[in-house]
Amino acid sequence: MASTSTFISSRSYDVFLSFRGKDTRTNFTDHLYTSLVAKGIHTFREDEELERGGVITPELLKAIEKSKISIIIFSENYASSRWCLDEVEKIMECRIEMNRRVSPVFYHVDPSDVRKQMESYGEAFIQHEKDADQEKSEKIKRWRTALSEVGSLSGWHVHDQYESKIIREITSDVLRKLNQKIFHVGEHIVGMNYRLRTLLSLINNIQLNDIPVVGIYGYGGIGKTTIAKAICNEISYQFESISFLENVRERSKASFGMLQLQEQLLDDVLMGMKRKKISSIGQGINVIKERVSSKKVLIVLDDVNDLDQLKALAGNHSWFGLGSIIIITTRNKHLLRAHGVNKLYEPSGLTNEDAIQLFSWNAFKTNRPIPKTCALLSRRVVVYARGLPLALKVFGSFLFGKTNAQWESALAKLKEKPNNEVQDVLEISYDGLDDMEKDIFLDIACFFKGQSEDFATRILDGCNFHAKVGMRVLSDRCLITLSNDIIGMHDLLQEMCWKIVCQTSPKEPGKWSRLWDPEDIYQVLTTNTGTQSIEGIILDLDMPKSKQIEFTTEAFKMMRKLRLLKVHQDAKYDAFHLKAMTAPKVHFSRDFEFPSYELRYLHWDGYPLESLPSNFHGEELVEVTFRSSNIKQLFLENKIFEKLKVIDLSHSRHLIEIPNISNAPNLEILNLEWCENLENLPSGICELKCLTTLRCTHCTEIKIFPEIKKDMERLRELHLDYTSIQELPSSVKRLKGLEDLNLFCCESLSSLPDSICNLRSLKTLNIGRCWNVKKLPENLDSLQCLERFHAESVSCQLPSLSRLCPLKALVVSHSNLRQGAILSDISCFSSLEKLDLSHCNLVEGEIPTDICHLSMLKWLNLSGNHFSRLPARISQLSKLRVLGLSHCKMLQEIPELPSSLRDIEAHDCACLETLSSPPSLLWKGQLWCSLFNCFKSEVQDLEWRNSLSMAEFDCFFYNGKGISIVMPGSCGIPEEIRNENMGSKVTIERHRSEVTIELPMNWHEDKNLLGFVLCSLYVPVRDELEYESEEISQSELDDENESEEKSQSELDDENESGEKSESEPNDGSDDERVPGCLLACKLSIDGVQIRFKDSLLLNTHCDCYENDASDQVWLLYYPKICILAQDRSNQWRNLKVKFYSSINKKVVKVGECGVGLIYSLEDESAAADTNVNIKRSHEKTTQLRTHKIKD
Repeated sequence: MASTSTFISSRSYDVFLSFRGKDTRTNFTDHLYTSLVAKGIHTFREDEELERGGVITPELLKAIEKSKISIIIFSENYASSRWCLDEVEKIMECRIEMNRRVSPVFYHVDPSDVRKQMESYGEAFIQHEKDADQEKSEKIKRWRTALSEVGSLSGWHVHDQYESKIIREITSDVLRKLNQKIFHVGEHIVGMNYRLRTLLSLINNIQLNDIPVVGIYGYGGIGKTTIAKAICNEISYQFESISFLENVRERSKASFGMLQLQEQLLDDVLMGMKRKKISSIGQGINVIKERVSSKKVLIVLDDVNDLDQLKALAGNHSWFGLGSIIIITTRNKHLLRAHGVNKLYEPSGLTNEDAIQLFSWNAFKTNRPIPKTCALLSRRVVVYARGLPLALKVFGSFLFGKTNAQWESALAKLKEKPNNEVQDVLEISYDGLDDMEKDIFLDIACFFKGQSEDFATRILDGCNFHAKVGMRVLSDRCLITLSNDIIGMHDLLQEMCWKIVCQTSPKEPGKWSRLWDPEDIYQVLTTNTGTQSIEGIILDLDMPKSKQIEFTTEAFKMMRKLRLLKVHQDAKYDAFHLKAMTAPKVHFSRDFEFPSYELRYLHWDGYPLESLPSNFHGEELVEVTFRSSNIKQLFLENKIFEKLKVIDLSHSRHLIEIPNISNAPNLEILNLEWCENLENLPSGICELKCLTTLRCTHCTEIKIFPEIKKDMERLRELHLDYTSIQELPSSVKRLKGLEDLNLFCCESLSSLPDSICNLRSLKTLNIGRCWNVKKLPENLDSLQCLERFHAESVSCQLPSLSRLCPLKALVVSHSNLRQGAILSDISCFSSLEKLDLSHCNLVEGEIPTDICHLSMLKWLNLSGNHFSRLPARISQLSKLRVLGLSHCKMLQEIPELPSSLRDIEAHDCACLETLSSPPSLLWKGQLWCSLFNCFKSEVQDLEWRNSLSMAEFDCFFYNGKGISIVMPGSCGIPEEIRNENMGSKVTIERHRSEVTIELPMNWHEDKNLLGFVLCSLYVPVRDELEYESEEISQSELDDENESEEKSQSELDDENESGEKSESEPNDGSDDERVPGCLLACKLSIDGVQIRFKDSLLLNTHCDCYENDASDQVWLLYYPKICILAQDRSNQWRNLKVKFYSSINKKVVKVGECGVGLIYSLEDESAAADTNVNIKRSHEKTTQLRTHKIKD
């Protein structure tokens, strides 16, 4: 708005324009002013100058002070005006004193003329200096200084360029500097910075002359519209015009809705310019093409749900000028693909930190730490919302001002009746599905959430739901996630589905289509109120709410449409491998019958009858599972089960016979694990052309594998481990597609047929612990696809494997390595990642030096051998993460280690102990420096990927972040951790020791503080009375702090799926031994309340732990970066470390333990007053400040 010298608004201004009226008032300045005002920039422009010789008014000086940016347009006659020079002086004064921005425009003048007062500026000053008194001379001096300063600033030089282009650039620069928010995104927005960075990277990563179209997709309430508005606020200054078409889905439903949207787009872009009236969508498309194609615009199409909407509003890139950006928000990912959008962004839920902050703003109107009295209740709400911004805002606002009792009541109500405001938003996506997609969605919510995608697809396809297409639609609409073959779904979406199922008859579950809650199932079955509406029942017998239920024929009588029936104890099966079952909570008579005509999926853990009901039909069955059942015989002779693909009878210890299985010609998976009384494989097994997996693990009575008379090209997995198989038939070569053959611990097996070498697809061969195998085929190295070969504890000599270049895992521990084989072939295994040569009687010089050329090696176990030194070049194994050296009794020293190493196991190394005199010398020199190098490497890794460092061996297992090393106990803890420090709090009780230290002020900002060293000396209890022979278990250690208040960091695991840690694939060689030694360390950081917790575990499987064990030291390096960013603060300065231990479930005493801070100092002199300095090769030092306890 224009302002005059007689009236100046009391408001502040965005921009103050300083110019010489007669030079630029009606041209450049006027055009610039118009452009700024059109963008909503509050601009001051003086309309009338005082006559020459006048004095600048106080009001004008006030306007300069109130302006955020001053734009000075230097023209030819600018310096001839004392008024203008006074403005420049005041502007530069405000720049220094008030931090105001200044942008000069050199309009047909040279910047150096302004800076040095030359040409017209020099002539003007000559005139000003005529007859100047002392006061005026001082003013002229200030003018010159101001011009010199402003002439040195970067700005715009207008000479022969198009003025309109310069004006656009100036306007964009002003908008950027003002960071003007043209769209309101709401109060207290959190977690937006990361989202904006991600979107900007998508937008900026474009080819020259391209017009990016960015799609933001996700389910309702995740914040798509808010993100779109925020990105517009961030980049809007770059565009001539902006059009944000909000809520396209709803607005397009109205009469002439699409026409109105087209008109708004044109009005926004043309900013009031005259245009043709449009009377049809087609005409609107043509007008948009004609009038917008030359303009650089930012267009946002919000909440689009139909391709026709995109075709009418942004049909093609060519509709818009170069540099334009189109942003589309939608719930349907497929819609974006169909429109050719290739820059896609799916916002994730808020992190735990952001979720708590957003909830706090709405529930407490502050982002300060949650009051203690509400902390647990608040966290329950945050966990329930699972990062959904809409839910956090709605729940927070609803709970604002309520008492704790009212909170408890509200949370209980949410479990029973989800919030309508949230549910209504989510339900919009459901309403857009067709009937079949709705059925799939409801089935997933009630039965298949968290299950394998392959499993769910198999069952749903059996229901004629075309699941692959349907699940793709659900995934595109962000209603489910498909990741690593697992189906995921937000908890609130699942609750929405439950609500939809229940809303037909809210208080009559017998009329629902699906039953999943034990209480509802109990009600229906005990009152016999089931109807033909019921299509699926899933009963979790381990649920706390589940009761003893009587299954009667009468209760199931009306359920004629029953498709899915699952009575299970999945949690116990997963945790204990089906070894222990609780007493069943389901009872029924021997004449029990249930409808089976429509049944596609039947799963019944602990099925108590010896056979299926007499009236069982099941011709539609796709999968049947009877784990730990009482079934003795499974008869499939009277019917043809063409659709049956999976039979799981695992742990059915009473099963003695499956007479014939050829009546299930399309069977793909047969699981007979732990059927210990099954003597023979079912007849017809080798006639199943579709069979892909046969599992017979622990079928100890099976002695014969049948002849294979026809090729079985689809069989991929054959598990015969722990069986009594005496030989494999030579016809095994007919298993042309076999990839995994597991013969682990087949103690009766005497040989392998030479024909096994014809299995050209074989990737895994496990013959470990086949004690009686006398000879192996000489041509094993002809298995060109073999990636994993396990031959531990095989007494016969191993053949050459020199041609097995793809080999990734080689386990030959406790085996006979003849000279010239295996060891001499080491250099051939260029892909090898895991190598186990433990207990192979290797002496000095027998570890081949070529081992250092295995560039991909990650796991190396050399335990139980007789060498005194490792190859010096072991440090060249740049990817090695795990090194096993335990029971190497001749080992005298540990050389420089690769910096990639994360886990070292070296207990019971006698010479290593005795050669260290005093023992603590072991920690000096090369070993300590090597460990520090590993630690630095881990810190650097974590800086770019927040990963859980986990390493695994068959003989030991470390689960935690940082570096782990186990050494002989007589080596003691490092001397650097023996320095006593005042202020530490120590507790020793039962099987744990605890130390608490106070971290220094600003510890979180100290870049030299890398992390912490944690060390404990474990002393096995040899006097049974000392601890009264107490037993502890891993679960006891895991649950030790269950009663403590949950930390906010724990909620991250509950709020997000979390990043999975890497581990070696299961090769079937697990002999299910109880962990011999369990070491655990729990650390936490707290202040007023616990903020951060982490657990570090080491499970060591070793024969030496079966009766007794030597003392051992466990050293851990824990990086500071592993502590969550929100938990690094001066509010949280108490570092608490607890050490636990057990050997064969017996308590182990912690003799000593210590905690230290690890510093890396650039300046060596800075560490002069520290406890210890360890010099490193590149002139850096490591400092440890420590706290120690001794029992």
